[in-house]
Amino acid sequence: MITRNRVISRLTLKIFAVNGLALVMLAFGLFYLGQYENNLIKTEQKTLERQAHIYAGAIAETAQVRGPMIRRGERGARILKFDRLARFPARKMIRRLGQTTTSRIRLYDFDGQIMGDSDWLAGPVGVIETGPSSHRTRFLKMPVTASLDFIVDVLPSSLNLDYYPTQEKTSMTGFMYPDVQNALANMPSASAWWKNDMEGKKNMVLSAAVPVKSMKGVIGVVYLTRSGEGIINAMRQVQRDILMIFLISLGFTFLLSLYLSGAIARPLKKLSRSAERVQNNFGRGEKIPDLSKRNDEIGDLSLSLKSMTDALSLRLDSIESFAADVAHEIKNPLTSLRSAVETLSIIKSDDDRKRLMSVILHDVNRLDRLITDISKSSRLDAELSREDLEHVDLRPMLESMAQYYNAGLSLPVNMNIGVNGVESRLGQVFDNLLSNAQSFSDTIKISAEKQGRSWHITIKDNGGGIPENKLDAIFNRFYSERPTSERFGEHSGLGLAICKQIIEAHDGEIYADNIMDENQNKIGAQFTVIMRSV
Repeated sequence: MITRNRVISRLTLKIFAVNGLALVMLAFGLFYLGQYENNLIKTEQKTLERQAHIYAGAIAETAQVRGPMIRRGERGARILKFDRLARFPARKMIRRLGQTTTSRIRLYDFDGQIMGDSDWLAGPVGVIETGPSSHRTRFLKMPVTASLDFIVDVLPSSLNLDYYPTQEKTSMTGFMYPDVQNALANMPSASAWWKNDMEGKKNMVLSAAVPVKSMKGVIGVVYLTRSGEGIINAMRQVQRDILMIFLISLGFTFLLSLYLSGAIARPLKKLSRSAERVQNNFGRGEKIPDLSKRNDEIGDLSLSLKSMTDALSLRLDSIESFAADVAHEIKNPLTSLRSAVETLSIIKSDDDRKRLMSVILHDVNRLDRLITDISKSSRLDAELSREDLEHVDLRPMLESMAQYYNAGLSLPVNMNIGVNGVESRLGQVFDNLLSNAQSFSDTIKISAEKQGRSWHITIKDNGGGIPENKLDAIFNRFYSERPTSERFGEHSGLGLAICKQIIEAHDGEIYADNIMDENQNKIGAQFTVIMRSV
């Protein structure tokens, strides 16, 4: 296993990416405010058009006259009776209306010639065009506001508007404005335009044209224009607000991601490095950090790794101990064999030779039995890990073994002794226990009792019992406490150790105890196997 030393871990980057995804979507919202902006423009256009309708009606009522008008054409001039607008009353009305609004009001006659403009002032020297004020209030912006405005200015606009027609000083006709042309054709019209101000800054202009009507038709056009700076400012304010929310959220997201990185990525990295040190040191001398106080999945992971490391250390210790015990147990018969073989060459008597050959054969059989049991014990864990546990009823097994070993049997009536396990392995346990009891006693009794949610299976004998200080040691490998009448070396001392290994692999317990009479004298031994009931 290789732990890569990165300045920022991939998990930290993923945390930043996931937390920042929603903010990125919010930021993209800055580019999709076109619909909102279009609605603002349409609302302003409708307002401006309604205002133009009102002004057109007022002018038609106050400035409309009927009289002769000279119409010049290719065939010469003609005098016609025609409804028209009186110039001076119309201009006077335009000036008065212009004082009530911020819009610029222009009036054109039915020929498209301008008759009045709210930006004109009449004086002794004639008409003076004042134009809109170019004065702008300047103030020092805060650095944050200036930064936001800079970002907003960089954002592309979704509006696709034409530039407002430029009026030449020598041209006073209204036909240069599309809205006026539509109004002269008796079609009210409203538009939005781009226009550069005196400082070269692009601004929006809203326009609306409405026909001034008489009973006989269109006699003029009221043309209103208004700066769309309010819409621009409103859109800029929305963009600034979204951008401010984005930046604040980004800051919180960054801090939250750092916290999550410290709470998740760093402990995992710490566990990973500890696991690597355990691997390099074969589980010796290295401790997995205890993060159980977190009370979360990482804490559970640390406990699992700690338990695994402890189990690995125990297994390595067990392997070392097993190897040492095997070497010791094999060395004894080998030493005996070596001594017998060396002695055999110098013995002259045939009877002594036969006795030595008997010793050699006994030691060879002992080695064979020992190696066979060692092989079974060493393969047991691996075999148990590959075998699936299934429901096993121990009643038929115990009844069959009681008959084979001629043992007494006491089982619950009409009740299955159900456990989860591997039937062949459990049979091996009870066979070893009964065989061991038979070697010490001629009376054996098997009993089973359910206590709570567990089955307690007990095998009793009436032998000499077990030394009190050896009740646990008898389950150690190669420990042998045999009857004095039995020939040495007939058993490897692995039987009870294998029994314990199998029962613990089934999440059960096995222990030994002595049977006492009323005077506290040992009258036998009993082995109890405890397994969970199913």
